[in-house]
Amino acid sequence: MKINYKQMKYQIIPRKNPQNNQETPKYYAQIVRPSAISLDMLSKRIAEISPLSELDTQTALLALSQVLPEYFAKGATVHLGDLGLFQTTINSKAAESPEEFTTDLIKGISVRYRAGVKVKRRYEQVEFKKV
Repeated sequence: MKINYKQMKYQIIPRKNPQNNQETPKYYAQIVRPSAISLDMLSKRIAEISPLSELDTQTALLALSQVLPEYFAKGATVHLGDLGLFQTTINSKAAESPEEFTTDLIKGISVRYRAGVKVKRRYEQVEFKKV
């Protein structure tokens, strides 16, 4: 199956105002996601456009998936060239003073992705198709 890499399908869905359930719903676009892209599928696609074999690509991606969490756990920002960067963030409750702050107030860790310039340029080329 040939994938159109420039086309993003979407549907229109109603959403109620969470602060006022009595309001009439408003309508928003929501991406109709294709099936999830597996490591195998990603490796095959990269092998199609590079001199690396599918196995070499898969090995590199597996290694990346093992190494990235090590850096994320240290709070590092990881730059992946034109792809963009990944940045670890923490969520916490507030304390009245620095002395009152304890690690119990830290509620979670997440990783944010920020697209690089080439990725942003690709976004500009996307054609939307209502389904």
